[in-house]
Amino acid sequence: MDLQNNTQENIEQLKKYGLDAYNTAEEIAAAMEISFDRLRFLVFNSKNSTVSHYIHFKTAKKTEGERIISAPLPDLKRTQHWILKNILQKIGIHDAAHGFCRDRSIVTNATPHVGAEVIINIDLQDFFSAISYQRVKGLFQSFGYSSSIATIFSLLCTTPAVAERDLDGKADFVKLKQRLLPQGSPASPAITNIICGSLDDLLSAIAQKSGFTYTRYVDDLTFSTSGESIKYISNIIQQTQSIVSDEGFTINSEKTRILRNSQQQEVTGIIVNEKINISRKKLKNFRATLYQIEHEGLEGKHWGNSPNLIASITGFANFVAVYRRLVTGKNPGLSATTPSPWVKAPC
Repeated sequence: MDLQNNTQENIEQLKKYGLDAYNTAEEIAAAMEISFDRLRFLVFNSKNSTVSHYIHFKTAKKTEGERIISAPLPDLKRTQHWILKNILQKIGIHDAAHGFCRDRSIVTNATPHVGAEVIINIDLQDFFSAISYQRVKGLFQSFGYSSSIATIFSLLCTTPAVAERDLDGKADFVKLKQRLLPQGSPASPAITNIICGSLDDLLSAIAQKSGFTYTRYVDDLTFSTSGESIKYISNIIQQTQSIVSDEGFTINSEKTRILRNSQQQEVTGIIVNEKINISRKKLKNFRATLYQIEHEGLEGKHWGNSPNLIASITGFANFVAVYRRLVTGKNPGLSATTPSPWVKAPC
């Protein structure tokens, strides 16, 4: 591949972030410990190609509808892990971001809002797919990489958008022209956190100016306040809509909620009225569901909106385990597959 060498200015920018410079695809392949031919295969970009480096499937959303998950195959996933470890995790993120961040979690995201009189929950629609290949390439260039090097990293981190079609009675996915950030790549959450730095900065500023507290957990935006600042609720929502749009995202207005302390207030699945807690009613219902499954079997049972009952109940059990470990410092040992403490609460 014919690549443009990094300029001195770019090299200084890379040094600022503690990143290694790469001038050729061969250098990238060597750093990733794969062959040049394998790297070229993984970045191959053609709408008409029958080769796919992803498995596409649908899962239920938190409330209603479905989302498409694009999970990378092992070889591509390894390169994405390399990019995550050697590039993305070296870039600082905004203090307001709590999702998929080391030393931050659902608990650190919820804690600043404990005891507030009013909480505003705002959801970003189609969050990952709102980030295009062009934005990802621009991100890598902002680190100091040349256009050609940024192209390689961006092709490894994005995938062609897909549309579902019926093929002989079975669901199939056809590639479209536009490349997007896939929900399923290990690098995607870190990319979103860095790209959202400007969004977090602007929303933190309007929150502070009006006496609100702001945090973000992936695509969930939360504002809270008490006292005289409550009168600025409408202003906060209107300004947020404008800033979110300017930053290339869309608010799901149907999921915007204003919660007062006279009702149950939740932030990323955690109750925050007086202290950090999980809904006792939900835990009771969960135990009842497990009891029914144990004595009657799986048939006719459900938990949340997912069609996969086992995955759904395992996800919630792991969520409870993570929550208790973070709050008490003890490991309840519910599952050997308990996720990292920055997992998002499942349905």
